[in-house]
Amino acid sequence: MSKIVVSDKVRSDIPSNILIEREILREKLEALKLLTPPIVVRYINFLYINETARSVNINTALKYTREIIKFLEWLVKERIVIGPDIQSINKKDLNNIESNDIQQYLDSCGSYIEINSKGEKVLYSNSLRTIFFKGSCIRGFFTWLYKNNYIERNETEKLRKVITPDLPPVIALNDDEVKAMLELAECGKTIIYNNVIELSRKEMETHSKTKNRDIAIISMFVYHGLRIHELYHLNTSSLYFDRDYFEIYRKRNKKRNMYFTKHTKKALQDYIELERPKKSIALEDADALFISTRENRRLSIRQIRRIVKKYAVKVSGNPKLSPHKLRATFATKAIEITGNIYKVQKNLDHSSPNTTQRYLKEDERFKKEIAAAINYD
Repeated sequence: MSKIVVSDKVRSDIPSNILIEREILREKLEALKLLTPPIVVRYINFLYINETARSVNINTALKYTREIIKFLEWLVKERIVIGPDIQSINKKDLNNIESNDIQQYLDSCGSYIEINSKGEKVLYSNSLRTIFFKGSCIRGFFTWLYKNNYIERNETEKLRKVITPDLPPVIALNDDEVKAMLELAECGKTIIYNNVIELSRKEMETHSKTKNRDIAIISMFVYHGLRIHELYHLNTSSLYFDRDYFEIYRKRNKKRNMYFTKHTKKALQDYIELERPKKSIALEDADALFISTRENRRLSIRQIRRIVKKYAVKVSGNPKLSPHKLRATFATKAIEITGNIYKVQKNLDHSSPNTTQRYLKEDERFKKEIAAAINYD
C-alpha cells in the first residue's frame, strides 16, 4: 500500500493523523467491494463513500459489509444460491431467498462445530448480542434492497422476533481501585484489600522509562472518560496548557474542548517534560502525544489497551478491565457527583440518555440494601 500524505491545501481543521487513518479504513472497505457482486457494492456505497457521503461511519460500514459477506458465502456454501462464489449473485438470486433461509443462517450462528487441523471437533458459540447484530445487518440490507426495488418483498419481516438482549452489567472501578491503579503506575507497588500488588520484575525493568506516560494515559481515561480512539488520536498540538484545555475529535467529526483537571494537567506536563522523546520520532508521528519507547512511533491502540490492563487488572482482579471500563468508571463517578444524567450524557458524547442511564448505581445500592436487611432469624 502506498504511503498516504495529506495535502497542504486541505481546508479541514481535522488533524492529519485522523484523516490518514480514515483513508486507510476506506481502502479496506474498497478491498471488500472487490469480493462482492455489483448489487452489494451499491449497498456499501449507500453506507459509506466518504465522510460527506455516508449513512454510517466508516467502522460501522466495515462491520456491516463483513457480516453481509459472511451471509452470502453461507448461501453459496449451502447451495441456496447456485454459483461459483458470491460475486455471481444477482437480483434474481436475492429475490429467491426466503425467510426460512435467513432464519436457518441466523440459527446456525448460535453454536456450530468446525474440524481443526488435528481432526478434532471444535465447538463455537456466539452470544445473543452477536446473533442480534448479525440479524440487524441482514435486515438492513434486505430493507434497502426492497426500498430500492431490487427485490419484490422483504423476507426479513417474517423472521422470528428476537428479544433485544439485555446489556451486560457495567464494569467499573471503585475509588479505592482507581487510587491503587494510579499508585501502581507511579511506584510499581500498591496495597488494596489488604493485598500487596506489585509489577513483575520484567515490568519493572521499563517502569522508570514509562511511568509518567502510563500515569498520563490512565488519568485521561478516569478523569475525562475518553474513548480509546480519542486518546489514540491526541497530538501535542491538541494541548493548550496556558488555557487549561485540550481538543479531541469525537464521532461524526465533532470537535470538542475538554478542560484539564489538575491531575491530568500535571500528569501530561510531567510526561512531556521528563519522558516523551525529544528526537528520533518517526516523521509522520512527530506531533503524536503518546509515543512508544520501543519504536519511537505513535502508541498503537493495542499498546494502549495493554498498558491499561497491566495496571487495572492487577488492582481489580478482573481480566475484563479495558480502557472502555475506565470510561465507565468516569461515567459512574460523574453521575454520582453531579446527579445530572443529561450533562454527563453530553460530556460522554452519548446519542441517547438511555445509554448514560446504564451507569446509574441505584440498582446495585438497592440489591445491597436488601442483602443487608433481609433476615430469617
